[in-house]
Amino acid sequence: MMGGVYSPIMATIRSGKIEVSAAEKGAELQSIKGPDGTEYLWQGDAAFWNRRSPLLFPNVGALPGGTFSHRGRTYSLGNHGFARGRDFRLASSSPGRMRFELRSDEATRALYPFDFLLAVSYEVEGDRLSVGWEVRNEGGEEMSFSIGAHPGFNVPLAPGERREDYEILFEKAERVDRLLLNSDNVRTGEAEPFLAGQDRVGLQAALFEKGAVVLASPASRRATLRSRRSGRFVELSFPGFPSLGLWSPKDNDHGPCPFVCIEPWYGIMPLAGSTQELRDKEGVLRLAPDKSFEAEYSIRIG
Repeated sequence: MMGGVYSPIMATIRSGKIEVSAAEKGAELQSIKGPDGTEYLWQGDAAFWNRRSPLLFPNVGALPGGTFSHRGRTYSLGNHGFARGRDFRLASSSPGRMRFELRSDEATRALYPFDFLLAVSYEVEGDRLSVGWEVRNEGGEEMSFSIGAHPGFNVPLAPGERREDYEILFEKAERVDRLLLNSDNVRTGEAEPFLAGQDRVGLQAALFEKGAVVLASPASRRATLRSRRSGRFVELSFPGFPSLGLWSPKDNDHGPCPFVCIEPWYGIMPLAGSTQELRDKEGVLRLAPDKSFEAEYSIRIG
């Protein structure tokens, strides 16, 4: 692959049925392999997207104008926040578990005026990877934030298949609209039907012609990328997560896009032109001083 993410791999964990590697940069997953060596995680390619599984913090998506306000001061914050570009510390590692930590410093406070600990843990058991987050407010005032996952998965996963052989299967039959985004990755305020009683959607290129699929309140707590031909799959379970994103870049001169992202979020893109006050934005979590927020999602492969 060309143009990949050139971060040093800091740790690898194994269970016998799954092997997972992650990097210090952004605490980002670098590889998810099955027992036969199949790579499930997109490996990054500048022709489409040079990331693999960035952590979205302290915002999901962009902010209107790229700024927010707090206590009368305006701060600039880029799309999906800054955590994905920061060097985490490998706090602990064992054959089946690793934990990365990031603490606020002068550089983060220039972008986001809160003191925090952000920890990401990866643990494998059988064919499942569990991803845990901890956000601890280490300051003296209420902290406002969003947090989300953005893993990309290879499509196809088996030789001789095409992207069109795959579908995303939801845990439940869904009646849910997709919220539309503008070119700045904020919501327009418009929505259109996505599923009307179905439990699956085919992985066609047209699915992403209008950008990411943003589902604010899906009923399902599980979504599975699955091949109708080989049965290969990636299953994401995300109990408690209020929002879900699906994304794949448009096809280009290099051919069909060979991956899709399935993204559980605590947060959502704000409306274009909405308030700049961070604590008032839709989907923002508020955390009291000395308190912690914890969440977990899992990835199962087969």
